[in-house]
Amino acid sequence: MTRSLVSLFLVVIAVAAPASVTVVGPAGSREVYARGDLVDLLDILSMAGLATNFARAAGSYTARAGEHEVQFTPGGSLAVVDGRLSALPGPLRAAEGRVLATVETANAILRPLGWSLRQSGERLELVEVTGVESLLVSQVQAAEGTLVVLRGCRQRPQVTTRADEVVLRFAAPVELAGPVAAEGALLGAALVGQELTLRLAPGLEVANTYQLDDPPRFVVRLAAKGETAPLQGRGEGPLVVLDPGHGGEDWGARGPAGELEKTITLSIARLVLAQLQAQGIAARLTREGDESLSLQDRTAMANRLRANVFVSIHANASPARAARGAETYFMSAEASDVQAAQAAAEENATTPPDTVQLILWDLAHVSNLNESARLARTIQERLNTLHDTRDRGVKQAPFVVLTGATMPAALVEVGFLSNPEEAARLSERPGQETVAAALAEAIATYLRGSSPAGGTAP
Repeated sequence: MTRSLVSLFLVVIAVAAPASVTVVGPAGSREVYARGDLVDLLDILSMAGLATNFARAAGSYTARAGEHEVQFTPGGSLAVVDGRLSALPGPLRAAEGRVLATVETANAILRPLGWSLRQSGERLELVEVTGVESLLVSQVQAAEGTLVVLRGCRQRPQVTTRADEVVLRFAAPVELAGPVAAEGALLGAALVGQELTLRLAPGLEVANTYQLDDPPRFVVRLAAKGETAPLQGRGEGPLVVLDPGHGGEDWGARGPAGELEKTITLSIARLVLAQLQAQGIAARLTREGDESLSLQDRTAMANRLRANVFVSIHANASPARAARGAETYFMSAEASDVQAAQAAAEENATTPPDTVQLILWDLAHVSNLNESARLARTIQERLNTLHDTRDRGVKQAPFVVLTGATMPAALVEVGFLSNPEEAARLSERPGQETVAAALAEAIATYLRGSSPAGGTAP
């Protein structure tokens, strides 16, 4: 009996004891925490010499290598790679302050940063990626503009624009499979190191970018420069772009007495605009009247204007007539709850499904996620001070209208038109003025704690 108890005790100890795996890297070997087929991702990143920061507000980590970065969240199965959301082969697991991942999942985070983890017998090898992607650049004419297609591109480059140029910076080495013809939308191309510069024909600019798989391609969509030019004479002060939700044939939500979301949001946006301008803050509206405007064009306008803040104003609706209150969203890989997912699905309804799949996660700068969270919190906290406003909190959801914004962006639902009392209040001038004053104050408060530098075009 005693021997059996001792054996059982030893088995328990053996099972409970933390395991490790030997990882061999350029600087030597290290024993890294492991559990089954999972390894400590943070320790692996440290071995690669990659800077990794934790953002407590967003609950996410950001790993950087040069100008490239990958953001990931423990418990999630998605990562934002240089601003674009990518599905991971498996979920990231949190345990005792560690982030655990399979080798395959770890590689999905490591490779965009120039590293790879390989199985070698009973140990792992951490090596720098030395393979060179061969890119074939071509042009395709489409209804939405000229598409510059980089075939064979598996990694997503960082995209910046200059005067009549677009610069693609790659995390890993690339080469051109052939010369880039100076025709159509392109006047030429030059590859220096891991930076590919495309010279654009006059009158063209980058509308958006996205990545395709099977076969791997990276696409730069070009369009004629918009009629709206960046504001002149606003000095170094901030610029806010306000987006009144819906418009034209898209009514949005409808209240029990015929109240229309598109009308209410425009009225509130105009009042916010006036209050911001009264404070000396430059502001613009994405639509001045009852007109149709695609979700993508709304953020594209903010990008062209190099805005500091983008706020999309909406009114909510629910099958439950008693639902009330305000809630504020910022862009996220996944909806924070079922209601958030439903709200995003309704707001995204006017965008074709294939377009949603291509551009939904085209976030321009990972750092904006944290700033967007702060903007959303500031707005929600101010709305919570309004009389009889129920706090529905700050949430995360995949709203297309926030996609591609190169500045902190948030979407606010100021109330429920499905609730007769809130619908009546939001359709009347005093109620609209109260909400507008709260939004203007929240935006001003946010800007006082932000850098005055403008956004960056995608």
